[in-house]
Amino acid sequence: MSTLFDLIPLRSAAILIVVISLLSACGFGGGPTPTPEPITLRYVTFAGLDVAEQTLFERFRSANPHVSFAVEQYNRAPEEYLTTSPAPDLMLITPGHFLDNAMASGALTDLTDLWAGADAGQMANPALQTLSERGGRQYYLPTGYNWNGVYYNKQIFEQFGLQPPRTWDEFLQLSETLWLNGVTPFAISGSDPFMGLLWFDYLNLRLNGPVLHQQFLAGDVGADDPRIRLAFELWASLVEKGYFLPTSSTMSIDDALAAVVPAVGAPQAAMVLSGPAFQGALSPQQRSALDFFAFPILDFAQPPAEVVMAIGYMVPTQAPQRDTALAFIELLASSEGRALLETDVAASGLYAPMSGSPADASLPPNVRQGIELVQTAEYVSTPYFMQVAPTKWPALFTLQRRILTEPGSGKGFELDSILATLQ
Repeated sequence: MSTLFDLIPLRSAAILIVVISLLSACGFGGGPTPTPEPITLRYVTFAGLDVAEQTLFERFRSANPHVSFAVEQYNRAPEEYLTTSPAPDLMLITPGHFLDNAMASGALTDLTDLWAGADAGQMANPALQTLSERGGRQYYLPTGYNWNGVYYNKQIFEQFGLQPPRTWDEFLQLSETLWLNGVTPFAISGSDPFMGLLWFDYLNLRLNGPVLHQQFLAGDVGADDPRIRLAFELWASLVEKGYFLPTSSTMSIDDALAAVVPAVGAPQAAMVLSGPAFQGALSPQQRSALDFFAFPILDFAQPPAEVVMAIGYMVPTQAPQRDTALAFIELLASSEGRALLETDVAASGLYAPMSGSPADASLPPNVRQGIELVQTAEYVSTPYFMQVAPTKWPALFTLQRRILTEPGSGKGFELDSILATLQ
């Protein structure tokens, strides 16, 4: 039974070329094997994975010297790349609203057979595998993931003798200690909900558990549900206490991180809820000034859950060089390709390789810590922002801005009217 992406014909063609070459060397057949026509694979990716990608490109080109790669970084919504001709040949993508829609519309090549043949299911724990499974089929090959945690300035914690908290009460006590000593506990990307809304993700998971959280993300539970409202209320209560920077509503992701570990000057805040993928703009010195802990426990009855941004490769069905792109995907799925990724993706410090282990001493300490955090989770979710259609992003911008500016401002705060914008 042939696959949807004709891997068997590719292998057969390779074998045929070898046989013809041998016969020609012995005096049989005609002239020399013709040189393949040059091929350029157009590849759209994120920033921060240059080392890993270049290693893979070089390995692929050693066996396919006629292939070159034209690399682009995303500069518009992913769906625009699929609806604009010609489509890219390869795309690095994350699970979420876009991936769901792309699969439903038939815009992506089914990689299920390749996934199974590469034994890719053994690369990740079951919780991570659910991020790439849609209707029992696989449409992208996962290569790594980005964990999230409360990142803190180590020097500030040392200055005040603070330890990473495990429970919500310890978290509040730590925040109050910082605030009483003139240090604002939290920075947040108020002008960009991509990272900022992780606060809702974690508060809802820790308060209400993964089942309700998934129901909310799927639209089966509305924002007017009292349990969802409670998560937003708790977030607003921290703002009212003055635990977030006053300028939070105008800060970008880079601003929020730099507020905790500035390149020059004193830090403005002690902590930021973030993942390492957001930290690409920080210098090595700034990153080394950070450590992280898991978002604290609110209810011990709730199973451990984490918010993860997985990354993987997909091939559009309309890719001009689809067969060559799939040959590259096959290299990624091989044990050799996984070994390259495990070394180079982890070396970036921005992602954990899908097959990585916390016991692997060759991985950076922060990556091993992130792997352990995710592997102990019983449930893994993609960020709320990535599950929402772009048409709803303005409502999320408004919601986050009002939560960060209205509580404690003396101007009145009406949470119900804010949540109504999400309905």
